[in-house]
Amino acid sequence: MKIGLPKEIMTGEGRIALTPIACKSLIASGHVVLMENNAGFNSGYGDEEYQSVGVDLLASAQQVYARATLIVKVKQPLQCDLDHLRKHHILFSYLHLAADLSLVQTLCDIGLSAVPFESITNNKGELPLLAPMSQVAGRIAAIRGASLLFKNRGGRGVLLGGVDGSETGRVVVLGAGVAGSQAAAVSAALGAHVDVLDVNESKLKQLALRLPSINTHLSTPENTELYCSNADLVIGAVLLAGRRAPVVLQQSVIEKMHQGSVIVDIAIDQGGCVENIRATSSEKLSYVEHGVIHTAVPNMPATVARTSSQSLSTAILPYVEVLASLNATMDEDIFAVMAASDAPVQSALYHALAIYHGEVVDDVLIREISMN
Repeated sequence: MKIGLPKEIMTGEGRIALTPIACKSLIASGHVVLMENNAGFNSGYGDEEYQSVGVDLLASAQQVYARATLIVKVKQPLQCDLDHLRKHHILFSYLHLAADLSLVQTLCDIGLSAVPFESITNNKGELPLLAPMSQVAGRIAAIRGASLLFKNRGGRGVLLGGVDGSETGRVVVLGAGVAGSQAAAVSAALGAHVDVLDVNESKLKQLALRLPSINTHLSTPENTELYCSNADLVIGAVLLAGRRAPVVLQQSVIEKMHQGSVIVDIAIDQGGCVENIRATSSEKLSYVEHGVIHTAVPNMPATVARTSSQSLSTAILPYVEVLASLNATMDEDIFAVMAASDAPVQSALYHALAIYHGEVVDDVLIREISMN
């Protein structure tokens, strides 16, 4: 199969979905990898590294889309990408479709098939392609929030860990999943007083065992108000796979927070878990409302593009190999082949399929569309 790697064009995005070593593996299996010039540059990978493993470099994204069947990206397609997508394409990428129903309609109009990274589930019910970036985002959220608390950045002037004779900064993490756990771990390592809220008591118990210095609480509106209104930093890390994120931090609570406190919403890709929050960017990192600093960058892991690209590439490679090998060896539709398979990777790809030849086939996404 011909696999296409166009350059990422979202503002501040520097990741690439497949590193040279991953491309080498695919090419050794008989596939052709087509990459736009300099697509790996912002992740620290030059064209020569891709050429040395047999990748075909092309001068433009248009040429990549025109020649490839399987398009592997990091972020959802923007208008320049959409102009080049065609019905024969299989799109494999983070798509976050539940938060952008207009993109769903556009992809359906094109007539292609699409598998979102974030919908891939393993036999343990985990999200193996979302987890690496959630780990990165959780860690960055704590570091970014801590720095926005500095007075010269508009914050309260609080050092999270404090020092002798001072108060310790207070961090509230909403969600005890992968991103929330990482945010809590970094915040605790910085010496902050950390409270984690979640609706899943089992997750809270597991996290408390891993991080005995933190405090865990069942997430209720009352607890959210109690802990967030007194926090220096609130990190929103609530996720429902394939769905819009539920709003758990209400505007009425934000209005009670300290002047110069900070909110970081990791869930912004899925619409955000903070009421009325707006997406920000690496260029315009934050804004202030009700005296509270808000930051919600959709592609947060792009800040550490090389680390993120390496982790993502490792995670997605087995799935790319299956998609490519099935199409290369069978005349049948590859998703029909997957539907009949009980092999873990094939089954995971089939059940993650969101759009099939221009039709929405994901039940969760169908419900989201019907509600709007």
